Amino acid sequence: MNIRKWRAIGNSLVVLGVILLIIGLLMPYYKIPQRISGTGPSVEFTSTRTYWMRTYIVPPIESGTHINLSVISDKSGATWVLLAPYDTQTQSLGGPPLVNTVFARDQNGLVIFLRADKSGPYMLMITSYNSSYSFYLSSVWSPFYELRSSTTIGLAVLPIGVLVVYYDGIAERRERTFEEALKGIPKRTDRQRASIAQDF
Repeated sequence: MNIRKWRAIGNSLVVLGVILLIIGLLMPYYKIPQRISGTGPSVEFTSTRTYWMRTYIVPPIESGTHINLSVISDKSGATWVLLAPYDTQTQSLGGPPLVNTVFARDQNGLVIFLRADKSGPYMLMITSYNSSYSFYLSSVWSPFYELRSSTTIGLAVLPIGVLVVYYDGIAERRERTFEEALKGIPKRTDRQRASIAQDF
């Protein structure tokens, strides 16, 4: 491969690393109204499996932001709904729940309007007892929350690109030095090369 192609590759890696860092550091702060919805639990209940828990992780919501939650069950008194701050590091609840409701015997749904009392991710857990459900949750968060991992990739790609450019510069200087050295060597004529060959 031509040595200058390595410089082009290195520059491309540097640009890619910078772009990934920008995306990972800035884009998750761009927030707009969002909504998640789903149905469940999509399992077959038996005499030994009479209930099922499903959890949904909601991207970080700013404290004081409105949260709208609606859950509908196909059976009355057969659903437990929990909505609480979530600690992604410990993978556990990060504070008191905003919603912790077990449906009454004559209740098969709920609609709640509330505010986030803590900034950060939230966990919605729905427990079904021989029943199925549908839900939606709407609030304001970043649709680019998952792109935060690109920061790690950018931090790995950027130094690699810098090293490739650096070592290509060293190789280019060596190449130029070699070419300058060759210019100082007088070229032999055909007769001189033939004479040297005869000596051997």
